[in-house]
Amino acid sequence: MEINGVKFKILFSKEQIHESLKIMATSIEKDYADSSPLFLVVMKGAIFFAADLIRCVNLQSQIEVISAKSYGSEMESSGNVTLQSLGENFGGKDIIIVEDIIDTGYTLKSLLDFVKTFNPKSVEVATLLSKTTARKVDIDVKYIGIEIPELFVVGYGLDYAEYGRQLLDIYIKDQA
Repeated sequence: MEINGVKFKILFSKEQIHESLKIMATSIEKDYADSSPLFLVVMKGAIFFAADLIRCVNLQSQIEVISAKSYGSEMESSGNVTLQSLGENFGGKDIIIVEDIIDTGYTLKSLLDFVKTFNPKSVEVATLLSKTTARKVDIDVKYIGIEIPELFVVGYGLDYAEYGRQLLDIYIKDQA
């Protein structure tokens, strides 16, 4: 598979992704059995993951979106995070930030700091992919679908220069 002249190969199939979603959904259901969490979906990348995850979670819940960007057109985080909210007040609510991938942690740290200014009841994070070895800031991520090494990935919401989000599987750059 090729995007903008760069070749990619499958890292995780749609079946593997769905399995990790079901496990996360079960944990969220147990943790929020007596609550109605608000899923705060980080756009654009987490849209596919969030839709599938939230459909697997059998709880009454709300959904809001926020835009956070730190990549631009490159293959690594710039460290400069831009946030844009729709103005939702998160005060007193159980918030689950839904992110597609966490690597350096800069974006998530900015999001957590922003959400906490509204004094929510609680804030947790659900991410499809986590690059723990790439962390530059100390953050707590409660729900992790799949741990991955420091690789550039595309597909299932993750993009390369805004292309490839629609792919059902997750791909890595093909070194062959």
